[in-house]
Amino acid sequence: MQKGFISKWLGAVAVLVAAMAVLMSLANAASIKVIATVDGIPITDHDLAARRNMLIQITGLELTPETRAQIDRDVLQMLIDDTIKISAGTALFADRLDAIDANADQLVDSTFSQNNENPDAVLARLGIPRAVIHKKFKADILWASIINGRFQSQFANAPAEAALELARLQQNLQAPHINLEEIILLPAPGRNYAATLNLAQQMVRAIRNGADFRRIAQQYSAAGNASTGGRVGWVLESRLEAPVRKVLAPLTAGDITNPIERDGAVIIYRVVGKRARGNANPLEAEVRLGRLFYPMTATDDASRLEAAAKLTRDTRTISSCAALERLHQDYGSDLPFGLGVTPLVNLAANLRGLIAPLEAGEMSQPVSFAEGMAVFMVCEKTLPETNLPSAEELTQNIQNRYFSILSNRHLNQLRREAVIEIR
Repeated sequence: MQKGFISKWLGAVAVLVAAMAVLMSLANAASIKVIATVDGIPITDHDLAARRNMLIQITGLELTPETRAQIDRDVLQMLIDDTIKISAGTALFADRLDAIDANADQLVDSTFSQNNENPDAVLARLGIPRAVIHKKFKADILWASIINGRFQSQFANAPAEAALELARLQQNLQAPHINLEEIILLPAPGRNYAATLNLAQQMVRAIRNGADFRRIAQQYSAAGNASTGGRVGWVLESRLEAPVRKVLAPLTAGDITNPIERDGAVIIYRVVGKRARGNANPLEAEVRLGRLFYPMTATDDASRLEAAAKLTRDTRTISSCAALERLHQDYGSDLPFGLGVTPLVNLAANLRGLIAPLEAGEMSQPVSFAEGMAVFMVCEKTLPETNLPSAEELTQNIQNRYFSILSNRHLNQLRREAVIEIR
């Protein structure tokens, strides 16, 4: 009698738990809203929120009441375009999807391996699900394969053009050269030309305040070099259009232009280096950096001055990164010591000014941060060489120029053919 009662009671509990699970599932489903469909494939408000967060975290653009509506329109269009690209690419390259997924994973790892950190740890700190950035990179890889395959004949002349360009560079070694990166913005559905120009101005402000030029290029640029952070490489200044040369003339390594309007596009250039009479710019040097960090919570001037004096005393006899790292560990900081290898020009302006005069084995003065005090040391320094770009690099640059035009044209065609419903 008692066993039967217990059995019935347990059965009732099981039914209740199952019912509650169904109700919770329905509640969660009800909280997710479909905001658009592309050929029946849904895009939800959760998709938009995740991609928006990724965009803000990666680019450093500010999400304000004034910019939110336009950023949301941009993000929704990115999700729509990625859905179109993945659908088109899946139909064409079904037998290569495993390899493409593996390539996208490698791109995620290489992009987010900051300061020798685990990329998944970096993504977790930024609040970016790996699947979100993986999908974006997968769409980019598929799209590049589509454009390269569909317009193969248009790309066929690139090697011959590259050979001519290389010969021109060799004949003009003493002429001024400039190493550039670029972001090319084109109007899109939901963003007219005026809004595109406004977006470019926001990007310039963000980059000058420390945002990463290359990551913004990866997310927004319509050029074929977006996946490499907008890399153009070395070009003869005389080969640039006169208005562009005029804008770039006063700039030095690390500077970016204001938005340049040209042929219906808006372009932002970043100067990576300049060479006059064949001589390399010292800011092209690559450095391997170490950072000693002394954690502290006090923010008053007296405590900071005392901490700076302590760091100066403790590091007085240190002349190697190995010794500095041991002291860093003794201080108990959980921040990584090694900051990786980077060209000086890629450092933030204030840090670049601090590091540029240092040689290998030399340290900066103590620098104050909100979480404590730091000392930077140049572990290795590789001076720039004046090597010319290879024929392969020049061929890729020429193909990238073709890519932005052909890509935009074909994407507009697929947008017109797709059944897109925005709710």
